[in-house]
Amino acid sequence: MTKPLRWVACIALAGTLAAVLGLGTLQPQSDSQATPRSYTGVSRPSTTRELAFAVRGKIAQVTVEPGDRVTIGQELMRLDDAVQQATLELADAQLADDTRLELAQIALEFQAEELRLVEQSLKDGGANEQDVRTARFELARSKVELRAAESEMLQRGLTQKREQARLAEMRIVSPIDGDVVRVDRREGETVDEQTPVITVVQVEPLRIDVSVPVTVSRKLNIGQTADVRWLDIESEEPVTGKIIFISRAGEASVREVLVRIEVPNQTGLPSGMH
Repeated sequence: MTKPLRWVACIALAGTLAAVLGLGTLQPQSDSQATPRSYTGVSRPSTTRELAFAVRGKIAQVTVEPGDRVTIGQELMRLDDAVQQATLELADAQLADDTRLELAQIALEFQAEELRLVEQSLKDGGANEQDVRTARFELARSKVELRAAESEMLQRGLTQKREQARLAEMRIVSPIDGDVVRVDRREGETVDEQTPVITVVQVEPLRIDVSVPVTVSRKLNIGQTADVRWLDIESEEPVTGKIIFISRAGEASVREVLVRIEVPNQTGLPSGMH
């Protein structure tokens, strides 16, 4: 038998879905026949990320091109960050400077010892009550100054973290393992915050959305297997996928429900295939 020049792509949900290949109309079957029913669909990436900077700035470096494979955490684009680098260095230096804290600790230890000596002198008759009150006041003030120095160090630490975060906002790194499909800006261009500049997709696995009659969707379950045959390539054996989503919002005009199927893609097939 001669193969047709164009194959029909179908998603066969085993035990529940069947149609005549090449036709848009379904051929109803009785449950006793247990013949799979088939529906057509188009594959799409399992993940699409349109990446943007969180701050406005001038692009200093673009490290990828469309078609490049990228991994999680890989830098893709960076803004001119010379000013922010200097600001962060200043915050680092201020955080490293703990002289006020050290001085406050020394002063507290000194005033604590001073109070002990004054109280001992009072017992021995060498000091009076005014001397004791003064020593206690100086000790209390030293404690407050120590807390102030500790608070200042905490604020410096938070400032340093803030400047680090601002520096990180000037870089775009890939949040997924995938492929770069678009690079919309180049070195020297100024970009606004939240404007997409790079698009990365993940096609392993692929996802396929198909619409099935409501009566059919009622018999499906999350995790159920599905056989996928591609229209755009010659493949004798179907690929086995699984149902990952069954919509509870039907399309009233056609009395159909959206079903999403996920299929493995170790061979790196592009999305958009029928």
